[in-house]
Amino acid sequence: MNRRSTLPTTAIVCLAAAALSACAAQHGQTHAQANERDMPCSQAARVASGALFRLGYAPESAEAPQPGLPGRIVGRKSSGWAAAKPEPGPVYTATVTVTCSNQGAAFDALTDEPLPGALSFKVDFAKAIAAVAARRTVRPELADRPASGLVISIEPLRSADASKEFGADLPAAGITPVRLTIDNRSDRSYGFAAERVKLVTQENDSVEPLAAGDAGKTTAAVQAAVRSKRIVDTTVAPHAVHSGFLYFPVSAYRRATLVLIDQSADEEEGFSVEF
Repeated sequence: MNRRSTLPTTAIVCLAAAALSACAAQHGQTHAQANERDMPCSQAARVASGALFRLGYAPESAEAPQPGLPGRIVGRKSSGWAAAKPEPGPVYTATVTVTCSNQGAAFDALTDEPLPGALSFKVDFAKAIAAVAARRTVRPELADRPASGLVISIEPLRSADASKEFGADLPAAGITPVRLTIDNRSDRSYGFAAERVKLVTQENDSVEPLAAGDAGKTTAAVQAAVRSKRIVDTTVAPHAVHSGFLYFPVSAYRRATLVLIDQSADEEEGFSVEF
């Protein structure tokens, strides 16, 4: 009697799915995805380009994302010289579509690189995005910074920087801490009130700071740090610096607005800071 061994139906389905996945990768259908919570559009294009560079793709073109309009970063990767004949091998292309929202940045990548490189692209892309995003963006100091007037710095902190500053991941607890510095290099005094600071999200919503003492679900030590670092309402004297933190509901922010009062003229002066 002849006996035939048969695979269960589920095993056949799994084998078929694996074969289809490998076939798709072989024919340039490899997708990879990654997400970065509360990352603004202004950083997302840099992160996508950096991730492609880490994976061996030289970024060649970049269309920066805008609120409601995805961006696209394209990179190319040379396979080297063909072994059989002395001429350059094929060049592979990776395209990253970047979409921004109040939740952050979403990265959707596609490469036409065949096996075996295609197999690692899905995992390696997400790791590369996370590695580049973890690097803090440091804006270069301007050589011609004004010697007089007002110099205002406003910086939302993401998870890694917030953990270093407060000992806790405040964005994970629903709070975006924002570092604010007012460097008054003028001969005038300016009135500052925290309620006159607003942040604008990627989707153009204007958001006010959280009330004093609102530190979310955090430990007593973290709540104490949040309170002690909060910037206070004051009059910023000539040639003085006033700094501290304000706290906002967690989101991806793209701009801040601030109103100060010129004490001598009793007039409002508005400022806008892009992130």
